[in-house]
Amino acid sequence: MAISFEFFGSASGAGADELRNRLRRLEGLIARAPVPIAIAHDAQCRNISANEALAELLGVPADANISLTPPAGQLPKYRIQINGQDVPERELPMQYAIAHKTAIRNDIEILRADGTVRYIQNDVEPIYDADGAAIGCVSVCVDLTEQRRAERMLREADRRKDEFLGSLSHELRNPLVPLRNALDELRRSGGDPLVAGRAYAIMERQLFHLVRLTDDLLDVSRITRNKIDLRRERIDLRLVLQSAIETTQPLIAVAGQILTVDIPRESVWVHVDFTRLAQAISNLLNNAVKYTPRGGRITLRAAVAEGEVIISVGDTGVGIAPSALPNIFDMFMQGEDPTGQPRDGLGIGLTLARRLIELHDGRLTAKSEGPGTGATFTIRLPRSED
Repeated sequence: MAISFEFFGSASGAGADELRNRLRRLEGLIARAPVPIAIAHDAQCRNISANEALAELLGVPADANISLTPPAGQLPKYRIQINGQDVPERELPMQYAIAHKTAIRNDIEILRADGTVRYIQNDVEPIYDADGAAIGCVSVCVDLTEQRRAERMLREADRRKDEFLGSLSHELRNPLVPLRNALDELRRSGGDPLVAGRAYAIMERQLFHLVRLTDDLLDVSRITRNKIDLRRERIDLRLVLQSAIETTQPLIAVAGQILTVDIPRESVWVHVDFTRLAQAISNLLNNAVKYTPRGGRITLRAAVAEGEVIISVGDTGVGIAPSALPNIFDMFMQGEDPTGQPRDGLGIGLTLARRLIELHDGRLTAKSEGPGTGATFTIRLPRSED
């Protein structure tokens, strides 16, 4: 059903012909207008035509009758909702405007036949005949979908920022209590070397934790501003993996987990920054430790396939929900624990790992079959020629 103004009747005479010519030109302008427009051709809104922009928005043919109250034998091609609920027939925007002879503006949701939702600001104006009777209406739509999506993203970013600040406060406070206690022990030790040795060991561990936390925050800042310079050289990948294992092994031991390593016996050459690649792999191992229960297994594998080096870190931990998987590498993202227990960390380890891998011209992906099934993170890097 093309855009038309047939409801203006079939009067004759020069004046009527001129009016029809003007209306035909108007029909052409509306049909090609970039703004979505609909015209109801009768007071019952049985026949409603859409211009090209609106037909595209609705996902229907340009000549379709887009009425939600169509003649018998026809079915609506979409639905109008507010807050996810279908709008009753008498409250549909065009029907309401005609019934009450009033212009209206409202925000609606259009549920298309393919299941997607478009968020629309809708303005409806009735059309009257010479006697003042409403004989149809015009609806003009503004697609707010991208704006709504941006608003949701901003709200989500703000929520994650608040969570990050709370986590940062927690992470900074945690080492301070043992440091203060160790200092108190030193003051009361009276020079006892055993007490002093134990206190120094506590302080060293907690200072290492603070340094690691500070380094991660600085790296996030550098990566965000593209200030990280890689010092790439030809290196045997096995040495990088060994460094990452040595960094993470104490955490694995404390957590009571089992680490299995499966790497090639021969050299695997890559052109990388040793420190940064080891940092990325350590972050993946740390993540596995965090989300794997005591007695669980963590597996580190490396292989060569079709000119690529493939490194994977798998675990038998809590897994990743399908809804969280697409955002798992987002800044400040924290995986959910099915037990509801809070997790330490700032939610920046996986973000850092992915950005560091991308700086090496590689890719980092995550896979999980869902909660309780563990997760596997896979790195793919170009292989250096032997």
